[in-house]
Amino acid sequence: MKKRILTVLTILISAITFACSCNIPKPILEFKSAKYVFEGKVISKIYSIDSLTYTVSFKTSKHYKKGDYPTTLEFTFKSEGKYTGVWTSCDWSVNKDEVWLVYADYSKEKLSFGYFCSNSKPLGRRTISKNEQKILDNGNSFKLENYIYQSENDLTFTKPISVVDSVLKTGKDKDYEKPFTWLKLFVDENGNLNSVTTNTNYQLKNDSIFNLTTEFKIRSRKPLTEFEKDAIELVKKIPKWEIKKHKKTNIPVPYIRHLSIEYDKVKKEWKYEL
Repeated sequence: MKKRILTVLTILISAITFACSCNIPKPILEFKSAKYVFEGKVISKIYSIDSLTYTVSFKTSKHYKKGDYPTTLEFTFKSEGKYTGVWTSCDWSVNKDEVWLVYADYSKEKLSFGYFCSNSKPLGRRTISKNEQKILDNGNSFKLENYIYQSENDLTFTKPISVVDSVLKTGKDKDYEKPFTWLKLFVDENGNLNSVTTNTNYQLKNDSIFNLTTEFKIRSRKPLTEFEKDAIELVKKIPKWEIKKHKKTNIPVPYIRHLSIEYDKVKKEWKYEL
């Protein structure tokens, strides 16, 4: 009996996935990458012959992004668990008569959109927030290169071009009291290291529409320790970084990079981690 219970539990556990975990892109970046951003009502939902997929047709009521403005748009999705026999915590569906705000783009030559990892959503009882509405209304005037970015998924991940290990070998050998710090690096759109400071001694300025950073300033809120001063001088010797680009448009942008640096007093080695 115990064996049977364990078998059933194993089957159930194997059918359950972890809760959806992903970073929802900032609305303006999803707007920039999307082919269409629109509000529309689902006027039909038709299942395939085997019921494993369904196709929904939207009648669009408002397009936000400049371009062509189709009055209807179709999307095909995997059917709900009751049809496929597979349930996950990431399940979602689109139903007839629902009104949605959709950020749609092509994936493998197929026009589609997401839900959990997207700003697309059924409106129904929900409304578009004032902040998102401002973004939608001003999205066509947005210019990627006017802002400073950090770790957004829509942009490429960057690493230093300079040989870091060689630079670290030039670090000082001292008996530091606290030989560890987090640093913020500001790199321009050409991959040049512009400035370095600690995790606390800086200030960001954001714009009021897109909620993106427009300015990075070093601001001394507390005195630097001897280790922090030496770490900053050492990191300044890493002048060249990969250029960060928007994945969809390939436009280069300035960015902030996070870096931890420490000195191992036993091994007498400087170390870093991105």
